[in-house]
Parts: sequence; structure tokens; C-alpha cells
Amino acid sequence: MSVSGTTGLPPASPPMDFGRSFTFIFRDPRWLNKTLIGGLFYLAGFFLIGYVFILGYLAQLVRNVIAGVETPLPEWNDLGEFFKDGLKLMVVGFGYMLPIFLLTALIIIPAVLLESSNHGQFSGAFAGCAVVLIIPFSLVISVILPAAALRCIVLQNISAAFDLRAVFAFVRENAGNYLMAVVIYFVAGFLAQFGVLLLCVGVVFTAFLALVVAAHAFGQVWVAARTQ
Repeated sequence: MSVSGTTGLPPASPPMDFGRSFTFIFRDPRWLNKTLIGGLFYLAGFFLIGYVFILGYLAQLVRNVIAGVETPLPEWNDLGEFFKDGLKLMVVGFGYMLPIFLLTALIIIPAVLLESSNHGQFSGAFAGCAVVLIIPFSLVISVILPAAALRCIVLQNISAAFDLRAVFAFVRENAGNYLMAVVIYFVAGFLAQFGVLLLCVGVVFTAFLALVVAAHAFGQVWVAARTQ
């Protein structure tokens, strides 16, 4: 009786090096300069424009991870390309959030009108609908949005992000790695809050680093998906 090396099951995604997403930054000899510049752009994000450049920067980081660049943290020397990529990702984000905005408006506006007309019991019912409908829907969007952004970044096509069948298939087929990347994203965001302890001065830099960590993790997910 011969022993086969295959089981007939589809191959599992290669395991990701989760710790590397937190440490790769410090292997770059210019990580401090890049982080300081990124923090300044994050600060400019309070005027919106800075976020566009950061999103483009993260897009290039993801591409570098996928390409296997040894020090994938990009230089801040191609702002035009960062701006162009960032605008694409802004469109993707707005497109995915638009249903939530519309649903919120459809619930909140009637609730406000009923409250002003002394129909408080009905406005409370509308508020209950908001909790039941908007919060779960928002959670679903927050989970699948990185996959949509990944498709936009890698395929360099906005329409690829709105191919919902492909987006959900990517999440489903790489569920383990993808969910761990989502966890890394939330953990990094939580750790970034400790920048507040530095009298709020450091929060823009730690917040930027949290985005970098998450981008690296999702880049690893794409690599793992491609090699399975």
C-alpha cells in the first residue's frame, strides 16, 4: 500500500509572519525619517488632503511587500503617484461607506422629524432600527473594505474593488490569514492610542505606524493567497 503525499484537500494558505508586520519597519535604516514625514502627513490629514497622500503611500508599501522588497517602507519621493493612488482608494472607501450614510440618513432624518413633532415613541423606534441595521452593516463593511482596497491597489483598477463576488471570494478563500490581518489592524490601532500619553504629540506618528503595520499584514495576505 503506497502512501501519498496529498490528501485531496485544497492546499492551505502559507502561514504569515505576523510578528514581522510589527518589526519590519525598524529594519529600515531610514525608518525614523520616513515615520516623521508620515506623521506630518497624518497631521495634515485633519485637513483631509494629508490622508490622500498616506493612502497612496500605503498602496506603494503593499506593492513592495508583494514584490518581496527587502525594505518595503517607501521613500516619500513620489508624491504625485501617492496622490493619484490615494484618490483611487478614497473613492473606494467612499463608495463602500455611501450605503451606510444613506441608510443613516433614511433613519435619522425621520427620527428627528418625529421628535420635533412630539412623537418621541416613534423616534425611539427609528433609533432602535439604527442599532439593528446600521451597526452590523458597518461591521461587515469594515471587514471587507481592506480586501476591496487590496484589489484596487494590486490590479490598479477602481472597478476591481467593487467586484463584490471577487472581494467576498478573496475573504472566504483566505479567511484565516485575512482575519488575522484584521486583528493586527485593530491591535496596531489600539497600541497607537498610547501616543496620547506623549501629550498628544506622538499620536500622529504612532497612528501612522499603525497604518503601516496593517498595510504590511494585508500585503502578506495577498502574497499567501497568490502562492497557495
